[in-house]
Amino acid sequence: MESKVAIGKRHLVPVHPGLDFSRVFGYQQSCAVEAGGLIFCSGMVAVNPITGEREHGTVTSETRRIFENLKILLEENGSDLARIVQVHAMIYSRIEYDVLNRVYRQYLPEKPPARMVWQVVIESGFKVQLDVVAAGEIGNKTMTLARQVIEPKNEKLNVSKNRGLPHSPGIRVGDFLFLSGMVSTDPETGELKQGTLISEAHQILENISHLLDSSGSSLRSIVKMTVFVYDMLEFQNVHGVLRKFFPEAPPALTVCGAQLSFGLKIEIECIAVIE
Repeated sequence: MESKVAIGKRHLVPVHPGLDFSRVFGYQQSCAVEAGGLIFCSGMVAVNPITGEREHGTVTSETRRIFENLKILLEENGSDLARIVQVHAMIYSRIEYDVLNRVYRQYLPEKPPARMVWQVVIESGFKVQLDVVAAGEIGNKTMTLARQVIEPKNEKLNVSKNRGLPHSPGIRVGDFLFLSGMVSTDPETGELKQGTLISEAHQILENISHLLDSSGSSLRSIVKMTVFVYDMLEFQNVHGVLRKFFPEAPPALTVCGAQLSFGLKIEIECIAVIE
């Protein structure tokens, strides 16, 4: 039996009533929860922060409203947009990917957080939803967790920089490493490396290993992994690859099907701890 470490948890109640979805819509959720110096926000959609009225619109208008709402929520609780460490960006269509990025760069222009984007169906017909984790205050102290961008030693694998994407390869906050979603990239050329799901998964995990090694961690220190595959018929193949890389004590895992870009077959995101 592993020993248990108590970490305080605080449920955050927004000052702006429209951001309290449990009150406005009757959803069984907290707006955000602070624990271990991090703020875990529920998925945010475009609503009026005062009234809670849904503000359906374009990807641009919805994304702007969401960021303004997150700014309000985080600043009320001792954080801000610049301290976001991870973003899950959900959009109704991958066709709007570049549109999302244009707005995203305006709100997170420097040292952007780790990120993953995927096409999903969002409640109430919204086009965008953002799920974020941010560094917050530690208890009532003014000291906050340091937030630092991490990069691979092999510059060919710095996809964020090489392709001009508005995210960082990873973010370190405290003893945690939040890695952006990775697709198969050739470490020799920096180009996409398409193949079978098995070959792509091998390459991704090798590249993740390199980034973690560059940042004071390793594959064995991954605590949570999220895997997106082009076809759930490949589900067992995913586990076959993972058994080779994690023969013992594997991380917590979620695998689901998703539409991936450029004909790629798999994308992997993970959270690890510093060793």
